[in-house]
Amino acid sequence: MSFINNINILKYFLIFKIFAILILSISFDARAEIMERTLENGLHVILKKDARAPVVTSHIWYKIGSADEVSGKTGLSHALEHMMFKGTKNNPGGVFSEIIAKLGGKENAFTSKDYTAYYQTLPSQHLEHAIKLESDRMSNLVVSKEDFLKEIEVIKEERRLRTDDQSEGIAYEQLYASAYTNSSYHDPIIGWMEDLNNMTENDISDWYENWYAPNNATAVIVGDIDFDKTMTLVEKYYGGKKAVKIKDRINRSEPFQFGEKNVSIEIKDKPTYLIMGYKVPSLNAKNVEKWECYALSVLSGILSSGQNSRLQKVLIREKKIASYADSGYYMFSRNNPLFLIDVNPIVGKKISRIEVELDKIVKELKTKLVSQKELDRIKAQVLASEVYQRDSIDYQARVLGMVKTSIGDTKIIEKYTESIASVTAKQVREVARKYLVPNLKTVVKVNENIQ
Repeated sequence: MSFINNINILKYFLIFKIFAILILSISFDARAEIMERTLENGLHVILKKDARAPVVTSHIWYKIGSADEVSGKTGLSHALEHMMFKGTKNNPGGVFSEIIAKLGGKENAFTSKDYTAYYQTLPSQHLEHAIKLESDRMSNLVVSKEDFLKEIEVIKEERRLRTDDQSEGIAYEQLYASAYTNSSYHDPIIGWMEDLNNMTENDISDWYENWYAPNNATAVIVGDIDFDKTMTLVEKYYGGKKAVKIKDRINRSEPFQFGEKNVSIEIKDKPTYLIMGYKVPSLNAKNVEKWECYALSVLSGILSSGQNSRLQKVLIREKKIASYADSGYYMFSRNNPLFLIDVNPIVGKKISRIEVELDKIVKELKTKLVSQKELDRIKAQVLASEVYQRDSIDYQARVLGMVKTSIGDTKIIEKYTESIASVTAKQVREVARKYLVPNLKTVVKVNENIQ
């Protein structure tokens, strides 16, 4: 169980890149057979056949995450994810997990700003067990006060370890809280500690009843399956679930930012750290050309993909002022995300020196065209990387679930390769000029005065 966490920024960025790679793997794989259906109760079903091994992964994705929460009630989606493992009337306590383990499978879940997902991966002959168990807790979860009081303490400790005791976690959390004034991405996935202290089991029950329903979910099953038999199982266990009235989601538009935002944090006995974010569009953004998102993705690759990328070359190898530098951009967000850059300075090197070099790198991207050789190299790296991920049925399911839940249309997967390949050097320069600007920028510095 986890939230797409905010302690390990490298891992967070890698999620972006893996999703991009996996989308490529799906669109490139000629063997892929995919079927999509929607049940009468609104449950969307995506089946993908991959018979290279007698294994299957079964996912259920709910379109509910921290972005749907409100001030004073943060952390509900992640807390509910924890409570989903506490059992139902039919399968109390840890029965669910015990059955999956005995069948030779594994299971887990994760919460993000945009969605909450649960999955089981097991031998394909046992798929029915996974579907039966998961469908049971869609509508029969037992939320007891005793279980909640125990689990909320686990969540608080998780927050202490992953965020409050980690300078990178604090910086990441403060970046979003400072960058966004009104956007639903303002609050952390795990929730503010004050809200966790005030949360009750009734809050969890209400959240569950309001959002966990077939018409707010997508079932994704990938592996060694027969489409007709699998659809029969899905109909058998999910078909009788009743749809609920899903609340209208409030569109919280972000107001104009009048200049660069800077946050300085001092944390005793922690190393210096720098993270910055520029407000950029996602594929869901209205009145924005879609090519901009693909150009931003390529721009991120130019900055941090491989040893010859701009951040690696300048900050780490040439100037020797950073031990780590990365960038990340996630175009598949429900709302507009941040284009992220983070740097770990070498001990004794000032953050101000890092900022000077970053400004030079950004300025060059705005004024000079990326060479065709560099552009081709970045595209080739992305295309080549998919080879290492295409064998994972779990990640294939994650891509399908993520795209459907966040963007709403899996057909975008088919266009991804072509869209990335068509990005030009002029488009990269144009998005750098348009989005890497002060009034879209927020910077968080940890212990900036330490030398």
